[in-house]
Amino acid sequence: MVLCSLDEIKQHLARAWRDSELKESDWIIPLTDHPQHAAYVTYRKALRDWPSTADFPDKKPTLGS
Repeated sequence: MVLCSLDEIKQHLARAWRDSELKESDWIIPLTDHPQHAAYVTYRKALRDWPSTADFPDKKPTLGS
């Protein structure tokens, strides 16, 4: 049996949430005329970079910030 620390569990859940957010926003990338296209591009970059930041896993990126 493998035991994980609370931090490892939080990181795993955070990555799963991030992956879900990326998958759910895939549809907008080809729609360059969408009014929030630039915001989504920025959001998706923040999601991809998030695990390497000091905020991970406690402060999630948000759309439009």
